[in-house]
Amino acid sequence: MLSPAKLTDRTDEENSEPSLLLTNRNSILFRMSIEHSLENGYDFKKLNSSSLKNLHSFIENTIGKNLTISEVEKLFLRTKGDVFSNEVINGLERKIIHFGKDRHSFRIHGYYNEKNNFYFVICKIDPNHKVNK
Repeated sequence: MLSPAKLTDRTDEENSEPSLLLTNRNSILFRMSIEHSLENGYDFKKLNSSSLKNLHSFIENTIGKNLTISEVEKLFLRTKGDVFSNEVINGLERKIIHFGKDRHSFRIHGYYNEKNNFYFVICKIDPNHKVNK
């Protein structure tokens, strides 16, 4: 019998990393990390006071409220256009997503690190929504 977190009984020996299935999204708390240098032009150096407040607000409204990954995606995930893009980060192809709220221009770009408890790894802080506008 299949466990609730599995969609199939097949295994792929070459790709044995865990995946972020729907059941996991509903139970794993959203957490963020910085695991490498942020992309030039999308780092902390150019953040002004307003941008820092927006970053703080995002943290308070996600991690501060102990939301699950599914809840954060429902509130902050892009709804128009391409939701995901593939980018090479530190030599590995990653599925990049970005979070933003309503019509505000502040965005955070990153990916889920499946080897680190599905932490959302920030790779860009985009205070003026310059990427994928």
